[in-house]
Amino acid sequence: MAYDPDLQPIIDGLGSRIAALEAGVPAPGGAADLAPLTARMECVEDKLSAMAVALGSVVLPVEPPPAPPALELPEGYRRTGDFRRARGDAANWSLDELIMTTWLGGVGTMGDPSLIDWGTDGSALLKHRDGTPPRSGVIQVNKAKASGTWGAILEVVDEGAVCAFFTYASNAREFDFELIRKDGTTVWAIGIHMPKTGGGTVSSPKVHVPLAAGIHRYEFAYDAEAVTFWIDGAQVARFTPADVPGASWEMEAKMQILCSVEHHAAWAGWAAADYAGGAAMRVHALLT
Repeated sequence: MAYDPDLQPIIDGLGSRIAALEAGVPAPGGAADLAPLTARMECVEDKLSAMAVALGSVVLPVEPPPAPPALELPEGYRRTGDFRRARGDAANWSLDELIMTTWLGGVGTMGDPSLIDWGTDGSALLKHRDGTPPRSGVIQVNKAKASGTWGAILEVVDEGAVCAFFTYASNAREFDFELIRKDGTTVWAIGIHMPKTGGGTVSSPKVHVPLAAGIHRYEFAYDAEAVTFWIDGAQVARFTPADVPGASWEMEAKMQILCSVEHHAAWAGWAAADYAGGAAMRVHALLT
């Protein structure tokens, strides 16, 4: 065993002293002179105490936790933060790709860019704040198409309001993933709204899919035969013209992606306390 160089002379001295004591053990009734040994032991204790104090002040480097692996994106997806973005009240609609809305949405939730946190990983955290009117971070993709596939990679961070990923067209055609509470369970309400010839809309029945924790891919596609919905590549709903009787299954009106966290009526199942507690959804990437 290696010793501190400062202690070695003391240890050597103790060894010599002990050897001397062993060689000259006093006769019964005699007294050994232990004062030198006691002094040396006190010196050792002082040295050890000083070493303990010194070691206590040493700060060892702490390795930071490893960064989580970068999210691998499927073909065609872009990280939300990679889109050229602007506030809705200052957007250049010819150039900006992602609009942070600043107006009242169709269900009465006000778009508020201050409620969007942009992450270093390229994600956007949309937060909800209750009030009059309720406010939310809302993003709208400034690119529209009449048919094809739309997608979003989402993470519900905090339940308590209607986290929504949907498309909308000027003729009120709408395809929805909307987070609701039903029978005590948090589920995605999946459905479509189609325009009627002569005005108004027809809504499909809702399909309910339980929310799974973590990051997931949500997609829907529209063609002449059906609107089909998937989560992580697995089909979860499909609607045909028969599901929206009387609707115009037209293919001309173009639709844009929107993501938001909204306050809805009682049908959504969230209580006043849920809305008051806030809610949030992280948008990692979009397929436009």
